[in-house]
Amino acid sequence: MKKAFTLLFIAHFFWSCTDTIQSDVSTAIETNEISDDTASSESNLAQEDQPGQMTFNDSEYLVYGINRSFQLDTLHSVDEMYKGILSDGNVTMTVQGSCSEICQMAGCWIEVAKSDSTNVFVKFKDHFTLPIESTVGKSVVFHGTGKVDTTSIEMQRHYLDDKVKSGEVVSQEDYDAIVSPKVDITFIADGIMVETANGN
Repeated sequence: MKKAFTLLFIAHFFWSCTDTIQSDVSTAIETNEISDDTASSESNLAQEDQPGQMTFNDSEYLVYGINRSFQLDTLHSVDEMYKGILSDGNVTMTVQGSCSEICQMAGCWIEVAKSDSTNVFVKFKDHFTLPIESTVGKSVVFHGTGKVDTTSIEMQRHYLDDKVKSGEVVSQEDYDAIVSPKVDITFIADGIMVETANGN
């Protein structure tokens, strides 16, 4: 009887150890798979943050955004884009212009100049950003949707705050002049090409 009990105890101990080892191995495999998935995800995010490169009309460009393969066969000027939005209310197109201003806090929006030197506001879909120090004055080609938009009083003041934080002088009169929502043209770009220094 003692012998049978001893054999049963040894068998139970062996069985428990085997389960523990298998459990530890399974946990290690799952942990490794999660680590691999996390590394892969972080790698994909890092790739999305890196601009692509391309040559267009004998100039070098860096390409940013969630859409980096938009068509370049039909390009519209900023003036054409502006008039198209005013007449149709909503347009999707590819536009070529020059960057006249950029968000100095994060590079999350730009302004492009019309021929009369007034600017059109361009926001970026999914909040991608451009390099602040090397974009103003460069040729840009961007794709997306333009529409007539209303900018709230709060957002207009936020844009002035951005200018103040970047070192620009903004007077109290500029703030006081914002008394109502502003109806204007806005373009939401899903992809943009910025000419590099080598392209100048």
